[in-house]
Amino acid sequence: MIKQKTIKKFTRILYLINKLDSGTVNLLKEAQNLGFAQRTLQRDLAEIEAIGLPITSPVKGLYKFTEGFNLRKMPLSARDNALLMIMAQISKALGADWLASFNKIKNNSVRPDIENVYFIKMPIMNKSINPDILRQIEQAILKHTYLDLYYDSQTKKAWSRHLMPLKIALFEGFWYLIAWADWGGYMKFSLSRIIKTQTHKETFKPNTDLEKLLLKTPNIWFDAKQEREVKLKVEKPAACYFKEVEFFPNQKIKENKDGSILVSCKISKYMEIIPQIQRWIPYITVISPKELKQNIKASVQSWLSKI
Repeated sequence: MIKQKTIKKFTRILYLINKLDSGTVNLLKEAQNLGFAQRTLQRDLAEIEAIGLPITSPVKGLYKFTEGFNLRKMPLSARDNALLMIMAQISKALGADWLASFNKIKNNSVRPDIENVYFIKMPIMNKSINPDILRQIEQAILKHTYLDLYYDSQTKKAWSRHLMPLKIALFEGFWYLIAWADWGGYMKFSLSRIIKTQTHKETFKPNTDLEKLLLKTPNIWFDAKQEREVKLKVEKPAACYFKEVEFFPNQKIKENKDGSILVSCKISKYMEIIPQIQRWIPYITVISPKELKQNIKASVQSWLSKI
């Protein structure tokens, strides 16, 4: 499972690498263009330099690659190419602008004579994301302006009004807008199903707790309060996988002598864990709560009746 990264940082890194490869980065000018503090861009440049791209600053506030260096001269390892493959699939899903930016980097850096030993597969997006809508959402997030959007939920098409757009996030191959609603909770919208957006001039103070929440949630079904405690038993044949990967929010493990494990977690709603429980049948059993146990049982019985 790929660790979640914020779209803002990914965008800046791609942009700055392209700028450095084509000439000079004027820190003040780019901070104004991108809508970020100069200190933020300085941290980005430090991270670019930390991965092996040599940057020099001939004049205060101006940055460029060291004389004689460009991406084409940089030998990429198999792992470097693997990372580029991930970036390619992410960029393709986000539309033509992102893909063009990525291709510029790839064409200047990839050596066709070196075989790549890695293969990385992400779900194929059959429905593209509208690039104009994506740009409007990005700007609303950066400027902290309220947003209205017209959305196809598959059951109906309707407007959601006065949203605070917070993050664009990738979960299990799908891109989502995460927003805070006036009624006091998170709303998530698949980017490919957003039909239209309208921005406001009115601004809001962004929720600073979301980043921490995203780091510990395994899927898009999360919510602000994760207070429901769940206990599960995982049999020995599947136990090793749960020791390697956190499948559930706030996951904790206790090992049994027979090789099975007890898994506890705290969730906000059952859909955070139901898909994973169903995935690991017959090696997983719900111990508590009783309501979840009955929910899983009814779901399995309904499915069996259709066979």
